[in-house]
Amino acid sequence: MYHDLFNKLTAPDSNNKDEYKSSKIPNTNHIIGKNFEGLPSILIKTKDQESIVSNYKGANILLRFNENCKIHEDKTSSMFTILSCRSDDELTIKMFLDICETTIPQLNNEPSAEEIKKITNVIIELFREISDKKRSIIGLWGELFLISSSSNKEKTLQAWHENPTDKYDFFDDNQALEVKCTSKTDRIHKFQHDQLLSEIKDHYIASIMVSENSNDGLSVLDLYEDIKKNKLPVNLINKLKKNFYRVVGSNPKEDLNEFKFDIDYSKKNLMYYKLKDINTLVNNDDSVTDISYNVDLSRKKNVDELSEDKFTSYLYFPS
Repeated sequence: MYHDLFNKLTAPDSNNKDEYKSSKIPNTNHIIGKNFEGLPSILIKTKDQESIVSNYKGANILLRFNENCKIHEDKTSSMFTILSCRSDDELTIKMFLDICETTIPQLNNEPSAEEIKKITNVIIELFREISDKKRSIIGLWGELFLISSSSNKEKTLQAWHENPTDKYDFFDDNQALEVKCTSKTDRIHKFQHDQLLSEIKDHYIASIMVSENSNDGLSVLDLYEDIKKNKLPVNLINKLKKNFYRVVGSNPKEDLNEFKFDIDYSKKNLMYYKLKDINTLVNNDDSVTDISYNVDLSRKKNVDELSEDKFTSYLYFPS
């Protein structure tokens, strides 16, 4: 219900972060709002009080107390506690609204700041876990997707990294491949500075767009099991198992199946690029480290073909 209410809202024209197009949540005094960035917030009418409760700012969640908000529908400004989703990732927004739908009704119509803090802490802690888990699982899903959809799984597995911390996601015979996944509708990917420094001629990037499909999609566990069914050498089976369990750990099967993605969508929206086509800054200062870039690959020309007679020749290539 929360997701449906949010999707019906349009974003306000103003770039004021606390100006919202909104919809009242049925049976409560609370409100779902959409700001100018198109991101969701839950506006909670809060009991007046003298006690001070600290705000919270996380990677995906922002909680602020006693903020003055402009509500378009009422043409008024009022004080609210605001629980906001900071990510524009569609899956993260959906999870935020789904979790709020079962959590926010636990608040009375005018809760105290302490009551809000207690209830929303469940959401905050959950998103701390989800953020890391989802990011790592989507990355693993992309790598397993390339192996599973390849015409020679043995050759592709041979090129796959031994450890997630290795410099290249895939490397063999002086050819490398970086894998970048996104659940957004663009091809903006994050690269570390060192990732873009390469002397390898055939160094490619696989840009994979993923779309959640909880009914017909495949999870990392589904892809893992599909690859494992093939007749593979013991050393490659061991590599598959080690890389898989390094990411998923001891998460139960239900958790692994929480994120399922449409395989056909990813096949249609898979593109390859040459890494050498991305420019980098020159860093002559050793004290400056951890440089990263957000690169919009849609502004770069994708390649029409991959190298022959090497592991990339077996990768799925959209027609």
